[in-house]
Amino acid sequence: MVGPQDSRRIAALQQALQAQGHPAAVVFDYLQLLQTPAPLQDWLARHPAARVKLESPGEVPEVHQALVLRGWRRLGAQGAAPAPLAHGELAHQQLWYAGFADLLASLPAAQYLNPPAGLLAVTDKLACQQRLAAAGVAVPTLLGSVSSYAEMRACLQASGCSQAFLKPRYGSSGAGVLAYRWHRDGREIASGSAELVVEQGRVRVFNALLQRRYTQRTEIAPLVDAIAAQGAYLERWIPKPRAPGLPGHHYDLRVVALDGVARQRVARASRGALTNLHLGNTRLPAQAWQGADVDALVSATVAQAARVFADCRMIGFDLIQRDGRCHVLEANGFGDLLPELRWQGRTTYEDQAALGTVAAHAGDGRRRHG
Repeated sequence: MVGPQDSRRIAALQQALQAQGHPAAVVFDYLQLLQTPAPLQDWLARHPAARVKLESPGEVPEVHQALVLRGWRRLGAQGAAPAPLAHGELAHQQLWYAGFADLLASLPAAQYLNPPAGLLAVTDKLACQQRLAAAGVAVPTLLGSVSSYAEMRACLQASGCSQAFLKPRYGSSGAGVLAYRWHRDGREIASGSAELVVEQGRVRVFNALLQRRYTQRTEIAPLVDAIAAQGAYLERWIPKPRAPGLPGHHYDLRVVALDGVARQRVARASRGALTNLHLGNTRLPAQAWQGADVDALVSATVAQAARVFADCRMIGFDLIQRDGRCHVLEANGFGDLLPELRWQGRTTYEDQAALGTVAAHAGDGRRRHG
């Protein structure tokens, strides 16, 4: 795993490895690899059969800022260097992606759980959905890229669509996603976890843990402008099905595929437009609401979507199942953080541990070089 040593993800995999009698994974930190990939290259030269997992670089502000700066330089270093962001602030996502892509391109060849090219393919959310659609996978209708509120309104009017999701092209965990509706009488509503902050004329956006609702254009327009300036796209809003037994809630599914086969699955229910679990939404066993026919449809859709990214062994898919169809909302190369969620007795990390020895990246000296 390329990832922070103290990451919950690394701890979960290390625990699974230990429980199955495997040695602890070797860890190299992103901050170390941002300086030079040489330590990883040297280690792999001595352990060519090792399996390597590239883990999420999130949750560490220093890594995020280093990737933003690397992306800024990669794209030509125009203007002043981006300053460090405040906690939870959403900005420079396009620079982050450029930096992450540049870092992954520097890594040596290896037996990756999910290879660099595959991870980048699913981290670019628009390109990912376009690729799924081209392969015949059912996805919400893509309405186009937008870079401003004005472009969003023009795109919606041209397509005859009155409700859509605005999604950051390089976002994750629902950050910056807005559910948007407009009415012909001029009313409009945007909702999501994005918090708009305007200080002395400066517009900033923060990722909050509570979903917010905006009804004034004076708030919606600058919020959309700030998100869309980092790269965003529109997709037609597919209503989520009602959650049985939970009045006012709707739900979608997160299903993790291993080698193209649907395994761990969970239903995520919410009163709001976003169902991400870190927003305090309700996690329930998907099987409680699915009959055998629905489960077969979900499994077939996941298998079809996983074939599009066949070089990635483990992907999390978000899906809506309703009216006899299953739409893929997103593919997530880091979508395995589902603690204690089991399928056939195993968590996602226990599945990975069962594949054999894994090399993880976060070198602070603890088993750093095998």
